[in-house]
Amino acid sequence: MISYARHDEEFYGVFKLLNGEEVLGKAVLTEDEGNTLVFLQNPVCTQVITKESDDGRTVRGVGFAKWMQFSDEDFFIIQEKDILTVATMSKEVSFLYELYILGDDDEKKVSPEPEMGYLGKIDEARNLFERIYKS
Repeated sequence: MISYARHDEEFYGVFKLLNGEEVLGKAVLTEDEGNTLVFLQNPVCTQVITKESDDGRTVRGVGFAKWMQFSDEDFFIIQEKDILTVATMSKEVSFLYELYILGDDDEKKVSPEPEMGYLGKIDEARNLFERIYKS
């Protein structure tokens, strides 16, 4: 059981997994039959970006990417046996994480298109049905 972290309290956590991945997210640790389970919401991993500037200097930046790129899920469970260590996010990183998650919501919103089955607004449909009924 992970005994060096509080259980049943939500926190911004950084999890180093045995496979080398570093996963960040809102987490709750809970005990299940003597083992710790981590309930992780909106997990992300970090991406280090390195670019060579025009004057020959190296510029580095860090960004976030969804942990599982092709999943629609935003909630995952990690078993204790897969975790090497747990730490809390610094306040600065948790702030950046929240900004990334809030920005990610905009990307998930899809404007309705006719190809997706969008036929119009309710008032337009009502007017059309009334004209069909009256004729």
